[in-house]
Amino acid sequence: MHRIVLLVAAALVVAGCGDTSSGAGTAGAGGDGSGGSGGDTSPFVATLEHAFDPIPVESGAEEYWCQSWTIGNDETLYVNKVRQVNNGGWHHSNWFFVPEEQFGEDGTWKCRDRDFDEVAAAIYGGVIFAQSTQTFEEVQAFPEGTAVVVPPHSKIIGNVHLLNVAAGPIESSLTMGLQSLEEEEVEVKLREVSFANYAIAIPPQRRSRWTQTCDISEHVGESYNIYYVLGHFHQWGDYFKLSFVDDDGNESPIVELENTAGDALGVTIDPPLNSQGAGRLKYECGYNNTTDRELHWGNNGEEEMCQFLAYVDADKKIGVFPEGNVPELTGETEDGMMLFDTPCEGGLQIGF
Repeated sequence: MHRIVLLVAAALVVAGCGDTSSGAGTAGAGGDGSGGSGGDTSPFVATLEHAFDPIPVESGAEEYWCQSWTIGNDETLYVNKVRQVNNGGWHHSNWFFVPEEQFGEDGTWKCRDRDFDEVAAAIYGGVIFAQSTQTFEEVQAFPEGTAVVVPPHSKIIGNVHLLNVAAGPIESSLTMGLQSLEEEEVEVKLREVSFANYAIAIPPQRRSRWTQTCDISEHVGESYNIYYVLGHFHQWGDYFKLSFVDDDGNESPIVELENTAGDALGVTIDPPLNSQGAGRLKYECGYNNTTDRELHWGNNGEEEMCQFLAYVDADKKIGVFPEGNVPELTGETEDGMMLFDTPCEGGLQIGF
């Protein structure tokens, strides 16, 4: 997944592109044990739907493009579900809503040709969807009565990455559908939270887990609820966990997932989980690096990522992007898994 920039106010905020189809996960403490199931099972009924132009990719090649769709909404859309279906080769894609006059005509175009970047998209609008790594079909579903608010006269823009591992060339397209609620049905308007651990340096021929804990209490107050979580890593990732952490260091798990590449990491938290005064969030990514080289943060298919995107009912969008911190090896399990922790001090932390 690309970085997904969520917030900008003199700087940027990132989120991840993870798996969001029908992820299997477990809800943590704070709910009744039934939350965090992996997604809404009710039928998807598109309010609006669009098939983007096919993108050709040669065998063994990668392609990076922007694709845009003016949705033609004269009134506000309250989006409760997003579905994507593709023909294969889609490593990941991040999708934003912006005013329809931004970034030129609809179609497929090189992002740099129109000065598109995710910071600008976050300034003009927001994040509508992040595609899971290597999934063919998925639904990002929020609980009943909750929605992302898309203003009138908006355009959807995707920052897309295709990777063709097939023996021959392909031409692949993606279809996106939006399922919306009526205004009177909306009880909660959702906002984004995103963290990214850019300091990962994953040892070769080893299993490892990487954690980072960040204090966001000044942005979220004493109480907020989490409604949806999407973790993200690439093909060497096999574990993701997100937890609340209170002032005494007690952890309350929100989601915990084990997967392989192509599985879904998006989890609908229904009923939502409340922070119960916890001012910190801790996330953990696990890897099985079967290569002979150290893996670092990278947007291509040869490197890794560790990040998450969540939707909450806090008053602000939150982004945490610490830089310059050095990971610490904190231990090793009996079966040889290396444990690393990256500090969260310094760098970027924004809420608005």
